[in-house]
Amino acid sequence: MKKLLYISLAFVAVSCGSKSTGDYLSELNEKRDSIKTEYRALGTELAKLEAEISALDTSKKVLNVTATLPNRTSFIHFFKIYGSIQTDNNTLVYPSSQGEIIKLFVEEGQPVKKGQILLSIDSEIIMKNIDEVKVQIQLAQDVYDKQEKLWKQNIGSEMDYLRAKNNLDALNSKMETLKTQKSKTNVTAPYSGTIDEIMVKNGQLVSPGIATLRIVNLDKVYLKADVPEGYIKTIGKGTPVNVTFPSIDERVVTNINETGRFINPANRTFTARINLENQNNKLYPNLLGMLEIQDYANDSALVIPARLIQENADGESYIFTIKSEGEANYSVIQPIEVGMTYNGVTEVVSGLKDTDKIVDKGSRNVSDNQLIRVTK
Repeated sequence: MKKLLYISLAFVAVSCGSKSTGDYLSELNEKRDSIKTEYRALGTELAKLEAEISALDTSKKVLNVTATLPNRTSFIHFFKIYGSIQTDNNTLVYPSSQGEIIKLFVEEGQPVKKGQILLSIDSEIIMKNIDEVKVQIQLAQDVYDKQEKLWKQNIGSEMDYLRAKNNLDALNSKMETLKTQKSKTNVTAPYSGTIDEIMVKNGQLVSPGIATLRIVNLDKVYLKADVPEGYIKTIGKGTPVNVTFPSIDERVVTNINETGRFINPANRTFTARINLENQNNKLYPNLLGMLEIQDYANDSALVIPARLIQENADGESYIFTIKSEGEANYSVIQPIEVGMTYNGVTEVVSGLKDTDKIVDKGSRNVSDNQLIRVTK
């Protein structure tokens, strides 16, 4: 090979002075092409020899690796946050009047209907007032009837007639107030649900500021979570979400029903609400739930296992691909640009083709341009 180069150079030196520039350039191109052809042939032969030597020479270590191909598929990314179950029907029941409890009609855990009486407060004083006003109304009615009759006959004064009418109206109004007070001595269920807790006992004195019972309805519940404001452009009503409740080993696939329009300045979050069906009342208020909210999707993404991706000192991502030269295989560093990672899979944005073979098992042990043996 060296002799060939020496002869070629000597020939060029001799010919340089006797030939025109165009002829000389053409001759040089021919010589270059001839040498390239010989170089490629020698390179192929050298690769074959190295492969045979590697197979026979036990003193030279050849690393065994496996190979894989990138996968062209749909790719979805989710981020995780936590939220808790809430219900609008979780209510402390307060009495509207003061008095002693004379009867509790319910027990904890008992289902009740809307309007059902839960407890009664002593109404003896109110009933006495009602009886007294009844007598006063009857007298006032008689006086009014007589004054009205006289007034129609143009007998008596208008003032007496109006005074009698006003007195009767006032007593009737007082009666309505007493009846309303009497009705409030019965504490009723504001909606259908279950008695979750009873805070009072028979004979206990209560007033409008004292909670007596807690009633809950778990037929309609929702999960509420705080979402970092960085996702405000990514998620909204209809965004897919997977909800897991670790405590009861339940999983629900659903969508976000509503997002808040306010950023909490304390933690830079906005709220997301997911309405849930509560079959068998398994979901209790304040039950912790983990949300996996979809924030990215690509129907035709090129993905590889995340474990194959490495980084250099500058934080740039790369993998090892396989280069074949004849029967020999070499590992080659391939810089790539990566996207999101989810469930152990990473999307490759650029730097990789669908047909590129990637070093799989053994990728952490190889180096650039290292001779390798692909076992699978």
